[in-house]
Amino acid sequence: MKKTLLTSIIVATIGIVNAQPQTYVPDDNFEQALIDKGYDAVLDDSVTTANIDTVTSLDVRNVISDLTGIEDFSALTYLNCGYNQLTNLDVSFNDALTDLRCGFCGLF
Repeated sequence: MKKTLLTSIIVATIGIVNAQPQTYVPDDNFEQALIDKGYDAVLDDSVTTANIDTVTSLDVRNVISDLTGIEDFSALTYLNCGYNQLTNLDVSFNDALTDLRCGFCGLF
């Protein structure tokens, strides 16, 4: 009994230590674009935040309808999200962003 309990505690602790923060990305096309760029590996509505928080340039033209998750791209200086059907775009957390291109994206 003690051995089983100890094994369970060790496995649970390893799982907690190895858990990395995830960013919610509900738009499958946005997540697929991140997979295509090598920032993610599995289409599961999330991406490991450490894989995107140092990205400085992102071009996702013609592929998305929801940019939820863009807030965790904290180093992003350039974003091109033009030619999409966006209903909103919140880049208020993207403090480094200096070049935003979102023409023909349904926002205006």
